[in-house]
Amino acid sequence: MGVVAFLLGATQVQAQSFGGIPASTKLQQVNGEFVKVIFPKGMDSAAIRVATIADHVQKNYSGTIGNKRKPISVVLQPAVNYSNGYVALGPWRSEFFLMPPQNPFELGSTNWLDNLATHEIRHAQQYNNFNKGLSKLMGVLFGQNGRALGNAASVPDWFFEGDAVWNETALTGQGRGKLPLFLSSYKSIYRDGRNYSFMKMRNGSLRQYVPNHYDLGYLLVSYGRQAYGDTIWNSITHDAAAFKSLFYPMQAAVKKHTGVRYDQFVQDAIADFREKWKLQTSPTPTWVTEVSDKKVINYQYPYPEENGTIVALKTSGNEIPHFVWLTDMGEEKNLGVKDIGYDDYFSYRNNRIVYTALQPDARWGNRDYSIIKVLDIATKKETSISNKSRFFSPDISNDGKRIVAVEVIPNKSSSLVLLDAEGNELKRLQHDDASIFSHPKFLQGDEEIVAAVRKPNGDMGWLIWQTNDGSSRWLLAPSARLVGLPVVKGDTLFYTATEGQNDGLYAQVLPKGNRYLLANYATGIYQGFTVNGKIVGSFFTAGGYRLGVLPRMFTPMLPAKSNFYTLYGAAGNKAYENVQEVSNGSFTVTNYKKGFKPFNFHSWQPEVSESDYTLRFLGNNVINTTLTDVYYTYNTNETSHAAGGNFRFGGWYVQPIVGAQQTWDRKIYYQNDTTFHYNETELSGGLFLPLNLTGGKSFRYLNLAALVHADQVKWQGIGKGLLRNQDYTFAEGRISYSSQIQKATQHIYPRLAQTILAQYKTMVDDHSAWQMLVTGGFYFPGIGKNHSLVLNAAWQGRDTMQQYLFSNSFPFSRGYTDVNFPRMWKLGANYHFPLLYPDWGFGNIVYFLRVRANGFYDHTEVKSLRSGLSRSFRSTGMEMYFDTKWWNQMPISFGFRYSRLLDNEFSQPTQPNQWEFILPVNLY
Repeated sequence: MGVVAFLLGATQVQAQSFGGIPASTKLQQVNGEFVKVIFPKGMDSAAIRVATIADHVQKNYSGTIGNKRKPISVVLQPAVNYSNGYVALGPWRSEFFLMPPQNPFELGSTNWLDNLATHEIRHAQQYNNFNKGLSKLMGVLFGQNGRALGNAASVPDWFFEGDAVWNETALTGQGRGKLPLFLSSYKSIYRDGRNYSFMKMRNGSLRQYVPNHYDLGYLLVSYGRQAYGDTIWNSITHDAAAFKSLFYPMQAAVKKHTGVRYDQFVQDAIADFREKWKLQTSPTPTWVTEVSDKKVINYQYPYPEENGTIVALKTSGNEIPHFVWLTDMGEEKNLGVKDIGYDDYFSYRNNRIVYTALQPDARWGNRDYSIIKVLDIATKKETSISNKSRFFSPDISNDGKRIVAVEVIPNKSSSLVLLDAEGNELKRLQHDDASIFSHPKFLQGDEEIVAAVRKPNGDMGWLIWQTNDGSSRWLLAPSARLVGLPVVKGDTLFYTATEGQNDGLYAQVLPKGNRYLLANYATGIYQGFTVNGKIVGSFFTAGGYRLGVLPRMFTPMLPAKSNFYTLYGAAGNKAYENVQEVSNGSFTVTNYKKGFKPFNFHSWQPEVSESDYTLRFLGNNVINTTLTDVYYTYNTNETSHAAGGNFRFGGWYVQPIVGAQQTWDRKIYYQNDTTFHYNETELSGGLFLPLNLTGGKSFRYLNLAALVHADQVKWQGIGKGLLRNQDYTFAEGRISYSSQIQKATQHIYPRLAQTILAQYKTMVDDHSAWQMLVTGGFYFPGIGKNHSLVLNAAWQGRDTMQQYLFSNSFPFSRGYTDVNFPRMWKLGANYHFPLLYPDWGFGNIVYFLRVRANGFYDHTEVKSLRSGLSRSFRSTGMEMYFDTKWWNQMPISFGFRYSRLLDNEFSQPTQPNQWEFILPVNLY
């Protein structure tokens, strides 16, 4: 009966990626010396580029972390519309998501494949060289997952990401270490006088903006190289990974190799960073929007109205993304919630907002789309004007009849596409085969369109497309700078550009093209314009993106000024080259068999419950279409043994699942002097269909499962002659559905959500038995924005033939010992609310982000069909939860529950006051 529980449960964890490659996709491979690149057919050039850079980085730039080079498989994912990548143990593999970012200020404008390869292959080098000492022993004892745990416990995540960011900065023309927005994270908090403790810098906050481990890691890694030499982290991390010091291994290794205590090293690094930018000054704006110490508030992408008001996108710690209208008097009006999307960017003209939203493939997790949405704020009507498209950064014409958007097909082309109001394509511009467009805007008159262009070498400029005749010309020739986030007002183009150490606000007057610097701010201005001789912009601050006003400068800019500021000396080190100059190698493309190493066992782990001791062997193939679990269990209560396995295949639209378990020497005590022994064989198989129905304002998921279970009991010993062997076969159908709107950082639960489960089991042999369970959870807003009212309901019915009894999963009233009646109903009410946000921890062991409470009431009714007996089981009480991080990395929520029983227990003495520890359900 429990054979396929692993398979069904695992879908919740891996729904985003397991079985995500469409069945029709033909895969190919190129094999380098240190990398195997697996890719969909037609992506040859991307695969060759990745293999070239990966081999080059492995051969020439691994010495600062170690010289062990174990080959890794890299899977290219071109059909996912976000820019990311990862390296993982368990199994050993990497995935590159090939969509280049639209916003260059966040990840830069260098060749996206080069950026991915220099960053992610550094992670591979880290794992290869951290296989030492106790971490290596963890790998021997528990496989790749065990070594991943050893590495995570010894080498903090800030080093993994900070070192990889350093690598991309050293080996590309940019890298995040050269981007003002990335470096402004710590500038902003110290500019505001916020001196956070180290534990707060490591663990973050639900109230205040705290830079993440990428920002902190780059700061510490760069300072370490600068102060103690290029190979200092080789020595430190090798000692840490080996657990040369069993307690606080990283801290001890830093002390050993630098001669200063860990906390002093951190203080020195921060002091050095502050010294490097302390001379940078800028005027303080007159702020238009609020700031709060209780939450981060962002106002982004401001656009001017004719009457002087502003339209912008607002998000905060307790509000999901929504469009707002602001006046200079501080009044604010909600214009509508933004649909779910990867990118928050939008455009606005004449009461119309246009942006892109996420449209996932219903079945294949590694294929999704970006569609165009138009919101008329006068009528509140919202329409979709594309379907299964890959459009980005749209803009709408002044008359609302045309839309221009960027279409990006990874490794193929980027185009400007002109559409009518119904989404029909009118015209298209493709500048060349390799350039990437971003942030197009209609100019005055709607016949010309300006767009940022990103060249293969990372240079950026502004191109004007004349839609009447299809011609184009440069408004600003490409150079080593970033440009984007434009606003067109009259005959002037306003935009943000990176020049030196600032992301400032610039303007070009059309048609002459004279270029001016309007304003700089120490931590950046991201989109703005002028109103009545003053500059209005979105300023990056420690309290979030704030709208502010500055006097305009209108400083003429020389055409030759273009460069990136280097805070630390990575790029200036002659030992490092720009990988852009590396020519592609010669590789042979061959077909990749999807069935290669289907089991691929990578990890083994023990599990201990009250009576069961289990050893599991886990497997996945590299392309993540197979999931295998083989296990052995010893039960101390029965002294029985069991061995079994589960397998799920995700390469087809409907996923087949199979399971088997053999149990030996189970026992039934018949009388004081008589015990019957039996062996039990369980087989199961079925089909599983996970569907992603997300769209609009809600995430929606539907899972369907149909399973058949066969159970055979064979009596052993004296039972052979006295009892008859039994065979049971039953079928199970399961439907689960969940829907929720977006969730803000401080929300305990989404303000609107539903979860529904329906499960039916029935015998399909000569026995008679059935059971049906229906449960639902319904989430509503509470009194406060971070409060949640959660209502639960459940019903379970079963037969009374007693020929077979299915396992009982009914969610009984809290505090009681469960009973199993033929009919059971339950209603429950919960009110969740935060109590405080401590932002406090001790010893680098545990850190408290939030303490929250839940008041509840449960009412369960049970009924016996034979006797007609009905009983009530009511309880009320309070739960206290602690949202924490342990060892500065692992998020764990746990709590305590007090239940007051309002009715008597069914078959045992009633203790009305019940206390329970709520286990950290997210620990594994």
